[in-house]
Amino acid sequence: MTVFAYGEDDIDNPFAAYSQDDVSRLPFGATELDRDGKVVSHQDTEPDDGSGRRGSIVGRDFFGELARWPVVADGFRAGVAEGNLNLVFDCAVPRLTYKLRVHLKISPILGTYWVFVKKLKRQ
Repeated sequence: MTVFAYGEDDIDNPFAAYSQDDVSRLPFGATELDRDGKVVSHQDTEPDDGSGRRGSIVGRDFFGELARWPVVADGFRAGVAEGNLNLVFDCAVPRLTYKLRVHLKISPILGTYWVFVKKLKRQ
């Protein structure tokens, strides 16, 4: 397994050369956003519920439609405006049995932004 250190000041974005198939094998949820928060690409770690109803989220407003977390959205907008996005939030969602770690990171080569979501044990 390849490990990416989140906190490093990485000028060369290691995700820039990833194909969609490479992204789908990442061990956490990864969503690529444009500067307006619209989904460019998405890889979900959650298994399909079998209903076949889960459609693509590409093109949707991530913070307006999918993840309505005002503090995270505000951090995203501030980081985009400053041209420097590298924020980490730990979140507890009542309906989930685990906490989430949300990491917002700029992709300097592509000019897009990543949202990484990792499951944590609830304590």
